[in-house]
Amino acid sequence: MGDNGKCTLLTEMDNIERSNIQYRLNSGRQNFIEKGGKLGRKTGTIKTTEQMKDEYKDVISFLKRGYSVRNTAKLSNNSVSTVQRVKKSFKIVSE
Repeated sequence: MGDNGKCTLLTEMDNIERSNIQYRLNSGRQNFIEKGGKLGRKTGTIKTTEQMKDEYKDVISFLKRGYSVRNTAKLSNNSVSTVQRVKKSFKIVSE
């Protein structure tokens, strides 16, 4: 058996192992769901638009006044990604 044959054999064994792992994970998930388990985020972890509007009033205010995302983040003590998320959620356009 040459090097090419060994490589082919190892590749095929890897594919078989990967499909076995995938099967075990999926069957475990299915058993969990059948026993009443829930997958995904817990309810209440995603904020509604009203909750976001109340919590990030200052961010919305700075953005509407034309402040940059980075300046808004510094002034409001929020991360840049939070400011970007708020800007996207409320469709605030930079001037």
